[in-house]
Amino acid sequence: MPDVSMPESQSIHPSSIRVWRGFRNADYLQNREGFVNKLADIFIPLTCQAMMPIGLKSYIPTLVDSDVTGMPDEIALVGYSDQQTYYSASHDTVIGRAYGLLHDEVFNFSEGDGIPKSRSGFPQSYSGQPLEIFQPYYFTGKALDWSAISVRVFVVPVAADKNTAPGGNTSPLASLIASLQLAAQSEMITEAILVQDQSYYVLWLAMAQGASVPSIIEDCFKQVQGVVSSVSEPGNVPAMWTEKEGGIPISDNETLNLTLKSKRVLRAAS
Repeated sequence: MPDVSMPESQSIHPSSIRVWRGFRNADYLQNREGFVNKLADIFIPLTCQAMMPIGLKSYIPTLVDSDVTGMPDEIALVGYSDQQTYYSASHDTVIGRAYGLLHDEVFNFSEGDGIPKSRSGFPQSYSGQPLEIFQPYYFTGKALDWSAISVRVFVVPVAADKNTAPGGNTSPLASLIASLQLAAQSEMITEAILVQDQSYYVLWLAMAQGASVPSIIEDCFKQVQGVVSSVSEPGNVPAMWTEKEGGIPISDNETLNLTLKSKRVLRAAS
């Protein structure tokens, strides 16, 4: 009897999306080309090949290139059906543990060498509280198929004073938070994920295909120097063990929204 079961939903709640900000380690600090090649040849395709068969549903990496001190080298949204699936895939499987160890090859996880520490974490709902540094937040709480939508990314440097701008005016970050709340309530955006680190913040906007970023959000970046902005491009990663894999090229300040190709198995006729 044929299998008539419904396909598994790809929709995930934003609280199940791991928010990654990565900094290359000391070995690659003077070798950005080598770092980028490692991402393209190994880390980006392997994320899909190793983790999608065991629970990863959405993978949206961005390669960041900026002259501003303290900006991350790579950021990503890494979405699972729930947080337990992430922990099980990462810690209870051999491939998950091996994949985690490979990060030490190019990313910094220590407090030394004057390099910011690479971080990841799950977002929590934003309800008007002051932002906690390093803690990501989401604004609508909608379950979405992130692999099927357009994602706009902003990586924004921040001044030392994060509460007010020169002249006592509201800071760009405070204005952005108020605008995100309004845009979420008015359904001008589908979802927003925001995280503030020590010298920058990152905003991911989930948008309907073809939709423009609301002007109340765009206006928050007009007076800020060094903003990196990107729009996601869909892409496919070949299944593991495919012959002649060429990696997944990624350009400076490009965002990819990746899915895994299913591997077709050819069987000889009996």
